Amino acid sequence: MTGRDRGAAAVLLVFGLIALEEASRLRLGSLARPGPGFVPVVLAAGFSLVCAVLLVITRARDAEAAPVARLGWPKIGATMAALFVYALVLESAGFVAATFALLLFFFKALERQRWLVAVASSLVTALVTYLVFKVWLNVQLPAGPWGG
Repeated sequence: MTGRDRGAAAVLLVFGLIALEEASRLRLGSLARPGPGFVPVVLAAGFSLVCAVLLVITRARDAEAAPVARLGWPKIGATMAALFVYALVLESAGFVAATFALLLFFFKALERQRWLVAVASSLVTALVTYLVFKVWLNVQLPAGPWGG
């Protein structure tokens, strides 16, 4: 982690703590019946925690550290194109199918995972996400041609 990264983490930690302090002034409610301050407090606390962890983590010297893989413009372009196509086909294909296809593209084409890993990871992630949002949180998701 460079000095600039640590500086950014420190500044963001200050903003996170300010947000946490401000959000804590709102009514929290309970887990079953969250109040207007529940989500802002959880988000600000999580954000602050991540920033604090980034400040605490120490890395080996640059000479000993493994080189960081650069994402590169082709992968960025492919990611943006895939997200654009995902947005276009989400309604017609449905949430699970479109999300599965998007993740499969990310895992197989961009990250070069083995087929079994790519398919299994995509399927599990799409189904777990569906269960969290549709079943647990009761969010209306595009059903696609299969209904639901």
